[in-house]
Amino acid sequence: MRVRLRLACDEGTGEAMLEWSEPDAPGQPPERYHWRLGRLFQTNESGEDRPAASYRDLAPAAIAVMLPALLAGLRRERPENVLAVPPQPGDDPTVRHFVVASQDVLWRGRGGACDGDAITALRRPLHHDVTGGTTEAITFADRAVTVRHGDRVVAELAFGAPVPVERERTPTGEPDRDAAMVLPPEAFVFRDLGGGLLACELARPNARVFVVEFRDQLFVFEGVFTSRNAEALLAAAQARFGEPVKHFAFSHLHPQYVGGVRAHAAAGAAILVPPTTVPLVEQALAAPFDLRPDAWSRVDRAASPPHITAIADRWRHEDDAAAVEVIVNRHSEHTDECLLVHLPRTGTLLTGDLLFLRPNQPLAGRSLTLARHVADLGLRIDRCLTTWPLRWPGKNDVTGDELRAAARAAAPPAADGSGR
Repeated sequence: MRVRLRLACDEGTGEAMLEWSEPDAPGQPPERYHWRLGRLFQTNESGEDRPAASYRDLAPAAIAVMLPALLAGLRRERPENVLAVPPQPGDDPTVRHFVVASQDVLWRGRGGACDGDAITALRRPLHHDVTGGTTEAITFADRAVTVRHGDRVVAELAFGAPVPVERERTPTGEPDRDAAMVLPPEAFVFRDLGGGLLACELARPNARVFVVEFRDQLFVFEGVFTSRNAEALLAAAQARFGEPVKHFAFSHLHPQYVGGVRAHAAAGAAILVPPTTVPLVEQALAAPFDLRPDAWSRVDRAASPPHITAIADRWRHEDDAAAVEVIVNRHSEHTDECLLVHLPRTGTLLTGDLLFLRPNQPLAGRSLTLARHVADLGLRIDRCLTTWPLRWPGKNDVTGDELRAAARAAAPPAADGSGR
C-alpha cells in the first residue's frame, strides 16, 4: 500500500503536524496527528486532545520516534528522555547506545561511532495477543526509515528534500500535559498604553509583561514562566524597540515571575529585587541547566557576572521619555515582599496580582490592603494595571476612582490598625 506523509515542523516552538494520506484512495480523508514538545496526540472535532491512534500497523509509539525530525525534536525538547548508556553484553562496543523514552514506551537505540551522536536504530520488545512476543525495530538510513516487526517490514518511508511551508499551529488541547509552556514568537506583541508604557498580553499564561521605553533603554516588569519564553520576549523587544533591556523586575517570588531572571541576566540587565528575594535570584542563577541549556548557561560568568540590585525601599529611573519608581511593598497579604511599579507622570500603578476588582463590589483581602497601602504612600493613582489574570469576571484595568470607591465600600479598618 502506498502512503504519503506530510510533516511540517517548527523547531522554534517545538511543534509539528503529521498528515498521512493514501494516493490510491483519493476519497479517503487524511489522518492527522499533532506533535508538541515531544508529545504525539490527535484531536477531536472540538480541538481537544485525544490519545493518538495507530495508523495501519504503526503504533503511536513508533510514529513518535520513526521520523528523524521528531526524534531530533524529542532530544531537543526533552533531552532527559534520551540518555547514553553503557553497552549490554553482545552489543557492539564501537558504537554508542541509548535509551529513549517516548509515549510511555522505552526504546533501546544505537548510534554511529563513539564520537558521534546520531541514533541510527531503535528497538523495543513488542507483544501481540495472537502472534506473541517479537521485536519492533526502526532503522534510519540516508533519507529513509524502515520499521519491522520481527522479520516483517511494516513500513518503509523515503523522505524528499525539505521545503519551506506555511506555519502550522497545534490545537490548544491539553497544554498541561506538555513538557513546558512554550509561547510562539507571534505571541509577543506590544500594546502602547501611553506615557512610555507598553504591555505584552499573553493569552496562554493569562498574564502580561510590561515594558517601559526610555530614550535609550528598556525596563521590563514581570517574567514569563521560563527562560525560553523570556528569551523570546527579549528578542521580540529588541526587534520592536531596538534598545537594550537595562533593568528587569518582577512583582514577587512566585515561579511564573522569577522565570525571567536567567534570560535577563544573560542579556546584561540588572535584576531589581527586595533584599529578602536576593537569595532566590542567586539560587536561580546558580542552578545547573545541563539538560536544557539556556542563554545564561552559556555565559562566561567570571567575565560577565550577574547584576543584582537589592531595593531597600524605592528605586527610580527617569529621562525625558518616561519615569519609573519601583516600590517595595511589605504589606501585600500575599508574599513577604512584593514590588509595585509606579509611573508618576501618568499616575499608573502596576499591581502584579494583588488587585482583584469586580464591578460594583467592595475590595477585600489583598486588594483592600493594596488600596490602603498606596493611599498611605500618598501616590497619585489614576490607573491600576494588573499582571494576572487577563481573563476573569472582574477588571484588570482599574481607574483610580474605581479603586478608591471600592476601598471605601469595604469594611473600615480596625481601630488598632490591624485591618491590613
